[in-house]
Amino acid sequence: MAPVYKLKFFDFMGVAEPIRYLFAYGGIKYENIVINKEVDWPKIQRTVPFGKLPVLEIDSKVLHQSTAICRYLAKVVGLLPSDDFFAAELDALVASTFDFGARVHDWYHEADVTCKAEVERELETEVFPRYLNGFEEIIQQKGGYLGGKQLTWADFYFVGIIESVQGMWSRDFLQRYPYITQLYKNVHAIPAVKNYIAGRPHYKY
Repeated sequence: MAPVYKLKFFDFMGVAEPIRYLFAYGGIKYENIVINKEVDWPKIQRTVPFGKLPVLEIDSKVLHQSTAICRYLAKVVGLLPSDDFFAAELDALVASTFDFGARVHDWYHEADVTCKAEVERELETEVFPRYLNGFEEIIQQKGGYLGGKQLTWADFYFVGIIESVQGMWSRDFLQRYPYITQLYKNVHAIPAVKNYIAGRPHYKY
């Protein structure tokens, strides 16, 4: 009997969007539970590991942290390599993707106007070039994807985070990165992912 999956997250793309991509890719049914941050979250926060989302309930078990959830699903849908070193390389790339997205997320939600302006300058002059130049070079050298010439779960994680960053930054930063742009297009062109995107709710970033 197939497991019962329940994904809990806010009304955002964020770190949950790569999870939703993988569910779509694998044709896996799941319940997408959207948590209202103002109404429901104070009560729910006490019930989830470390008080953070997303969490994925798998029957009676609970898995937290988006990277761990995606890695689990990657094995389910056949996108986790059997070679241990290769798998670890992908883990590292996903961790760096998370770090990049987290920097932009922190800036986006910064309430102090002066502090936000300072962080924005750092993002524009240091953080974006460091990460995006690095990813661009890796994708070019590997042959089109983060893991080589074939799709892996790292590509789903990367594109999901990039999509969220695009929304938060609200400025085109991909035009200078043709290999990242092509990878982004390739993932979005996968029929199952394309269908998911066409019908998904209007999430925030």
